[in-house]
Amino acid sequence: MNNTNEIENPLDLSFLKKMSGNSPKFILTMIDLFISQTPVLLLAVEDAISHQNWDRIASTVHKMKTSFSYLGRADITENLKNIEQQAIEHMDMKTLSMCFEEAKLPIAILTAQLLEYKSKFQ
Repeated sequence: MNNTNEIENPLDLSFLKKMSGNSPKFILTMIDLFISQTPVLLLAVEDAISHQNWDRIASTVHKMKTSFSYLGRADITENLKNIEQQAIEHMDMKTLSMCFEEAKLPIAILTAQLLEYKSKFQ
């Protein structure tokens, strides 16, 4: 279970800054991609959970993991790895669903942090 400190990690864009040579244009493009793709992927996971589609859960969560690594959120990446593994092993759907619901709060907080960061450039 996440504690408050993990959920509310400060925004860490150091990896993106290093990868881009500290290019604001590149960083903002990556933020835009994250903001546009993440809600779609979250809905896809929710739909897969509701249909108990283990393979779709695993593949969709797998797609999500890299974005969180780029954004300095190893805690979310680890949660998603756990969910992916549960789906691969066809573990208890109720437990998997609870883990996914728990992962959504830090994702929402990160999204808000990214929107705030982006607003400084507009």
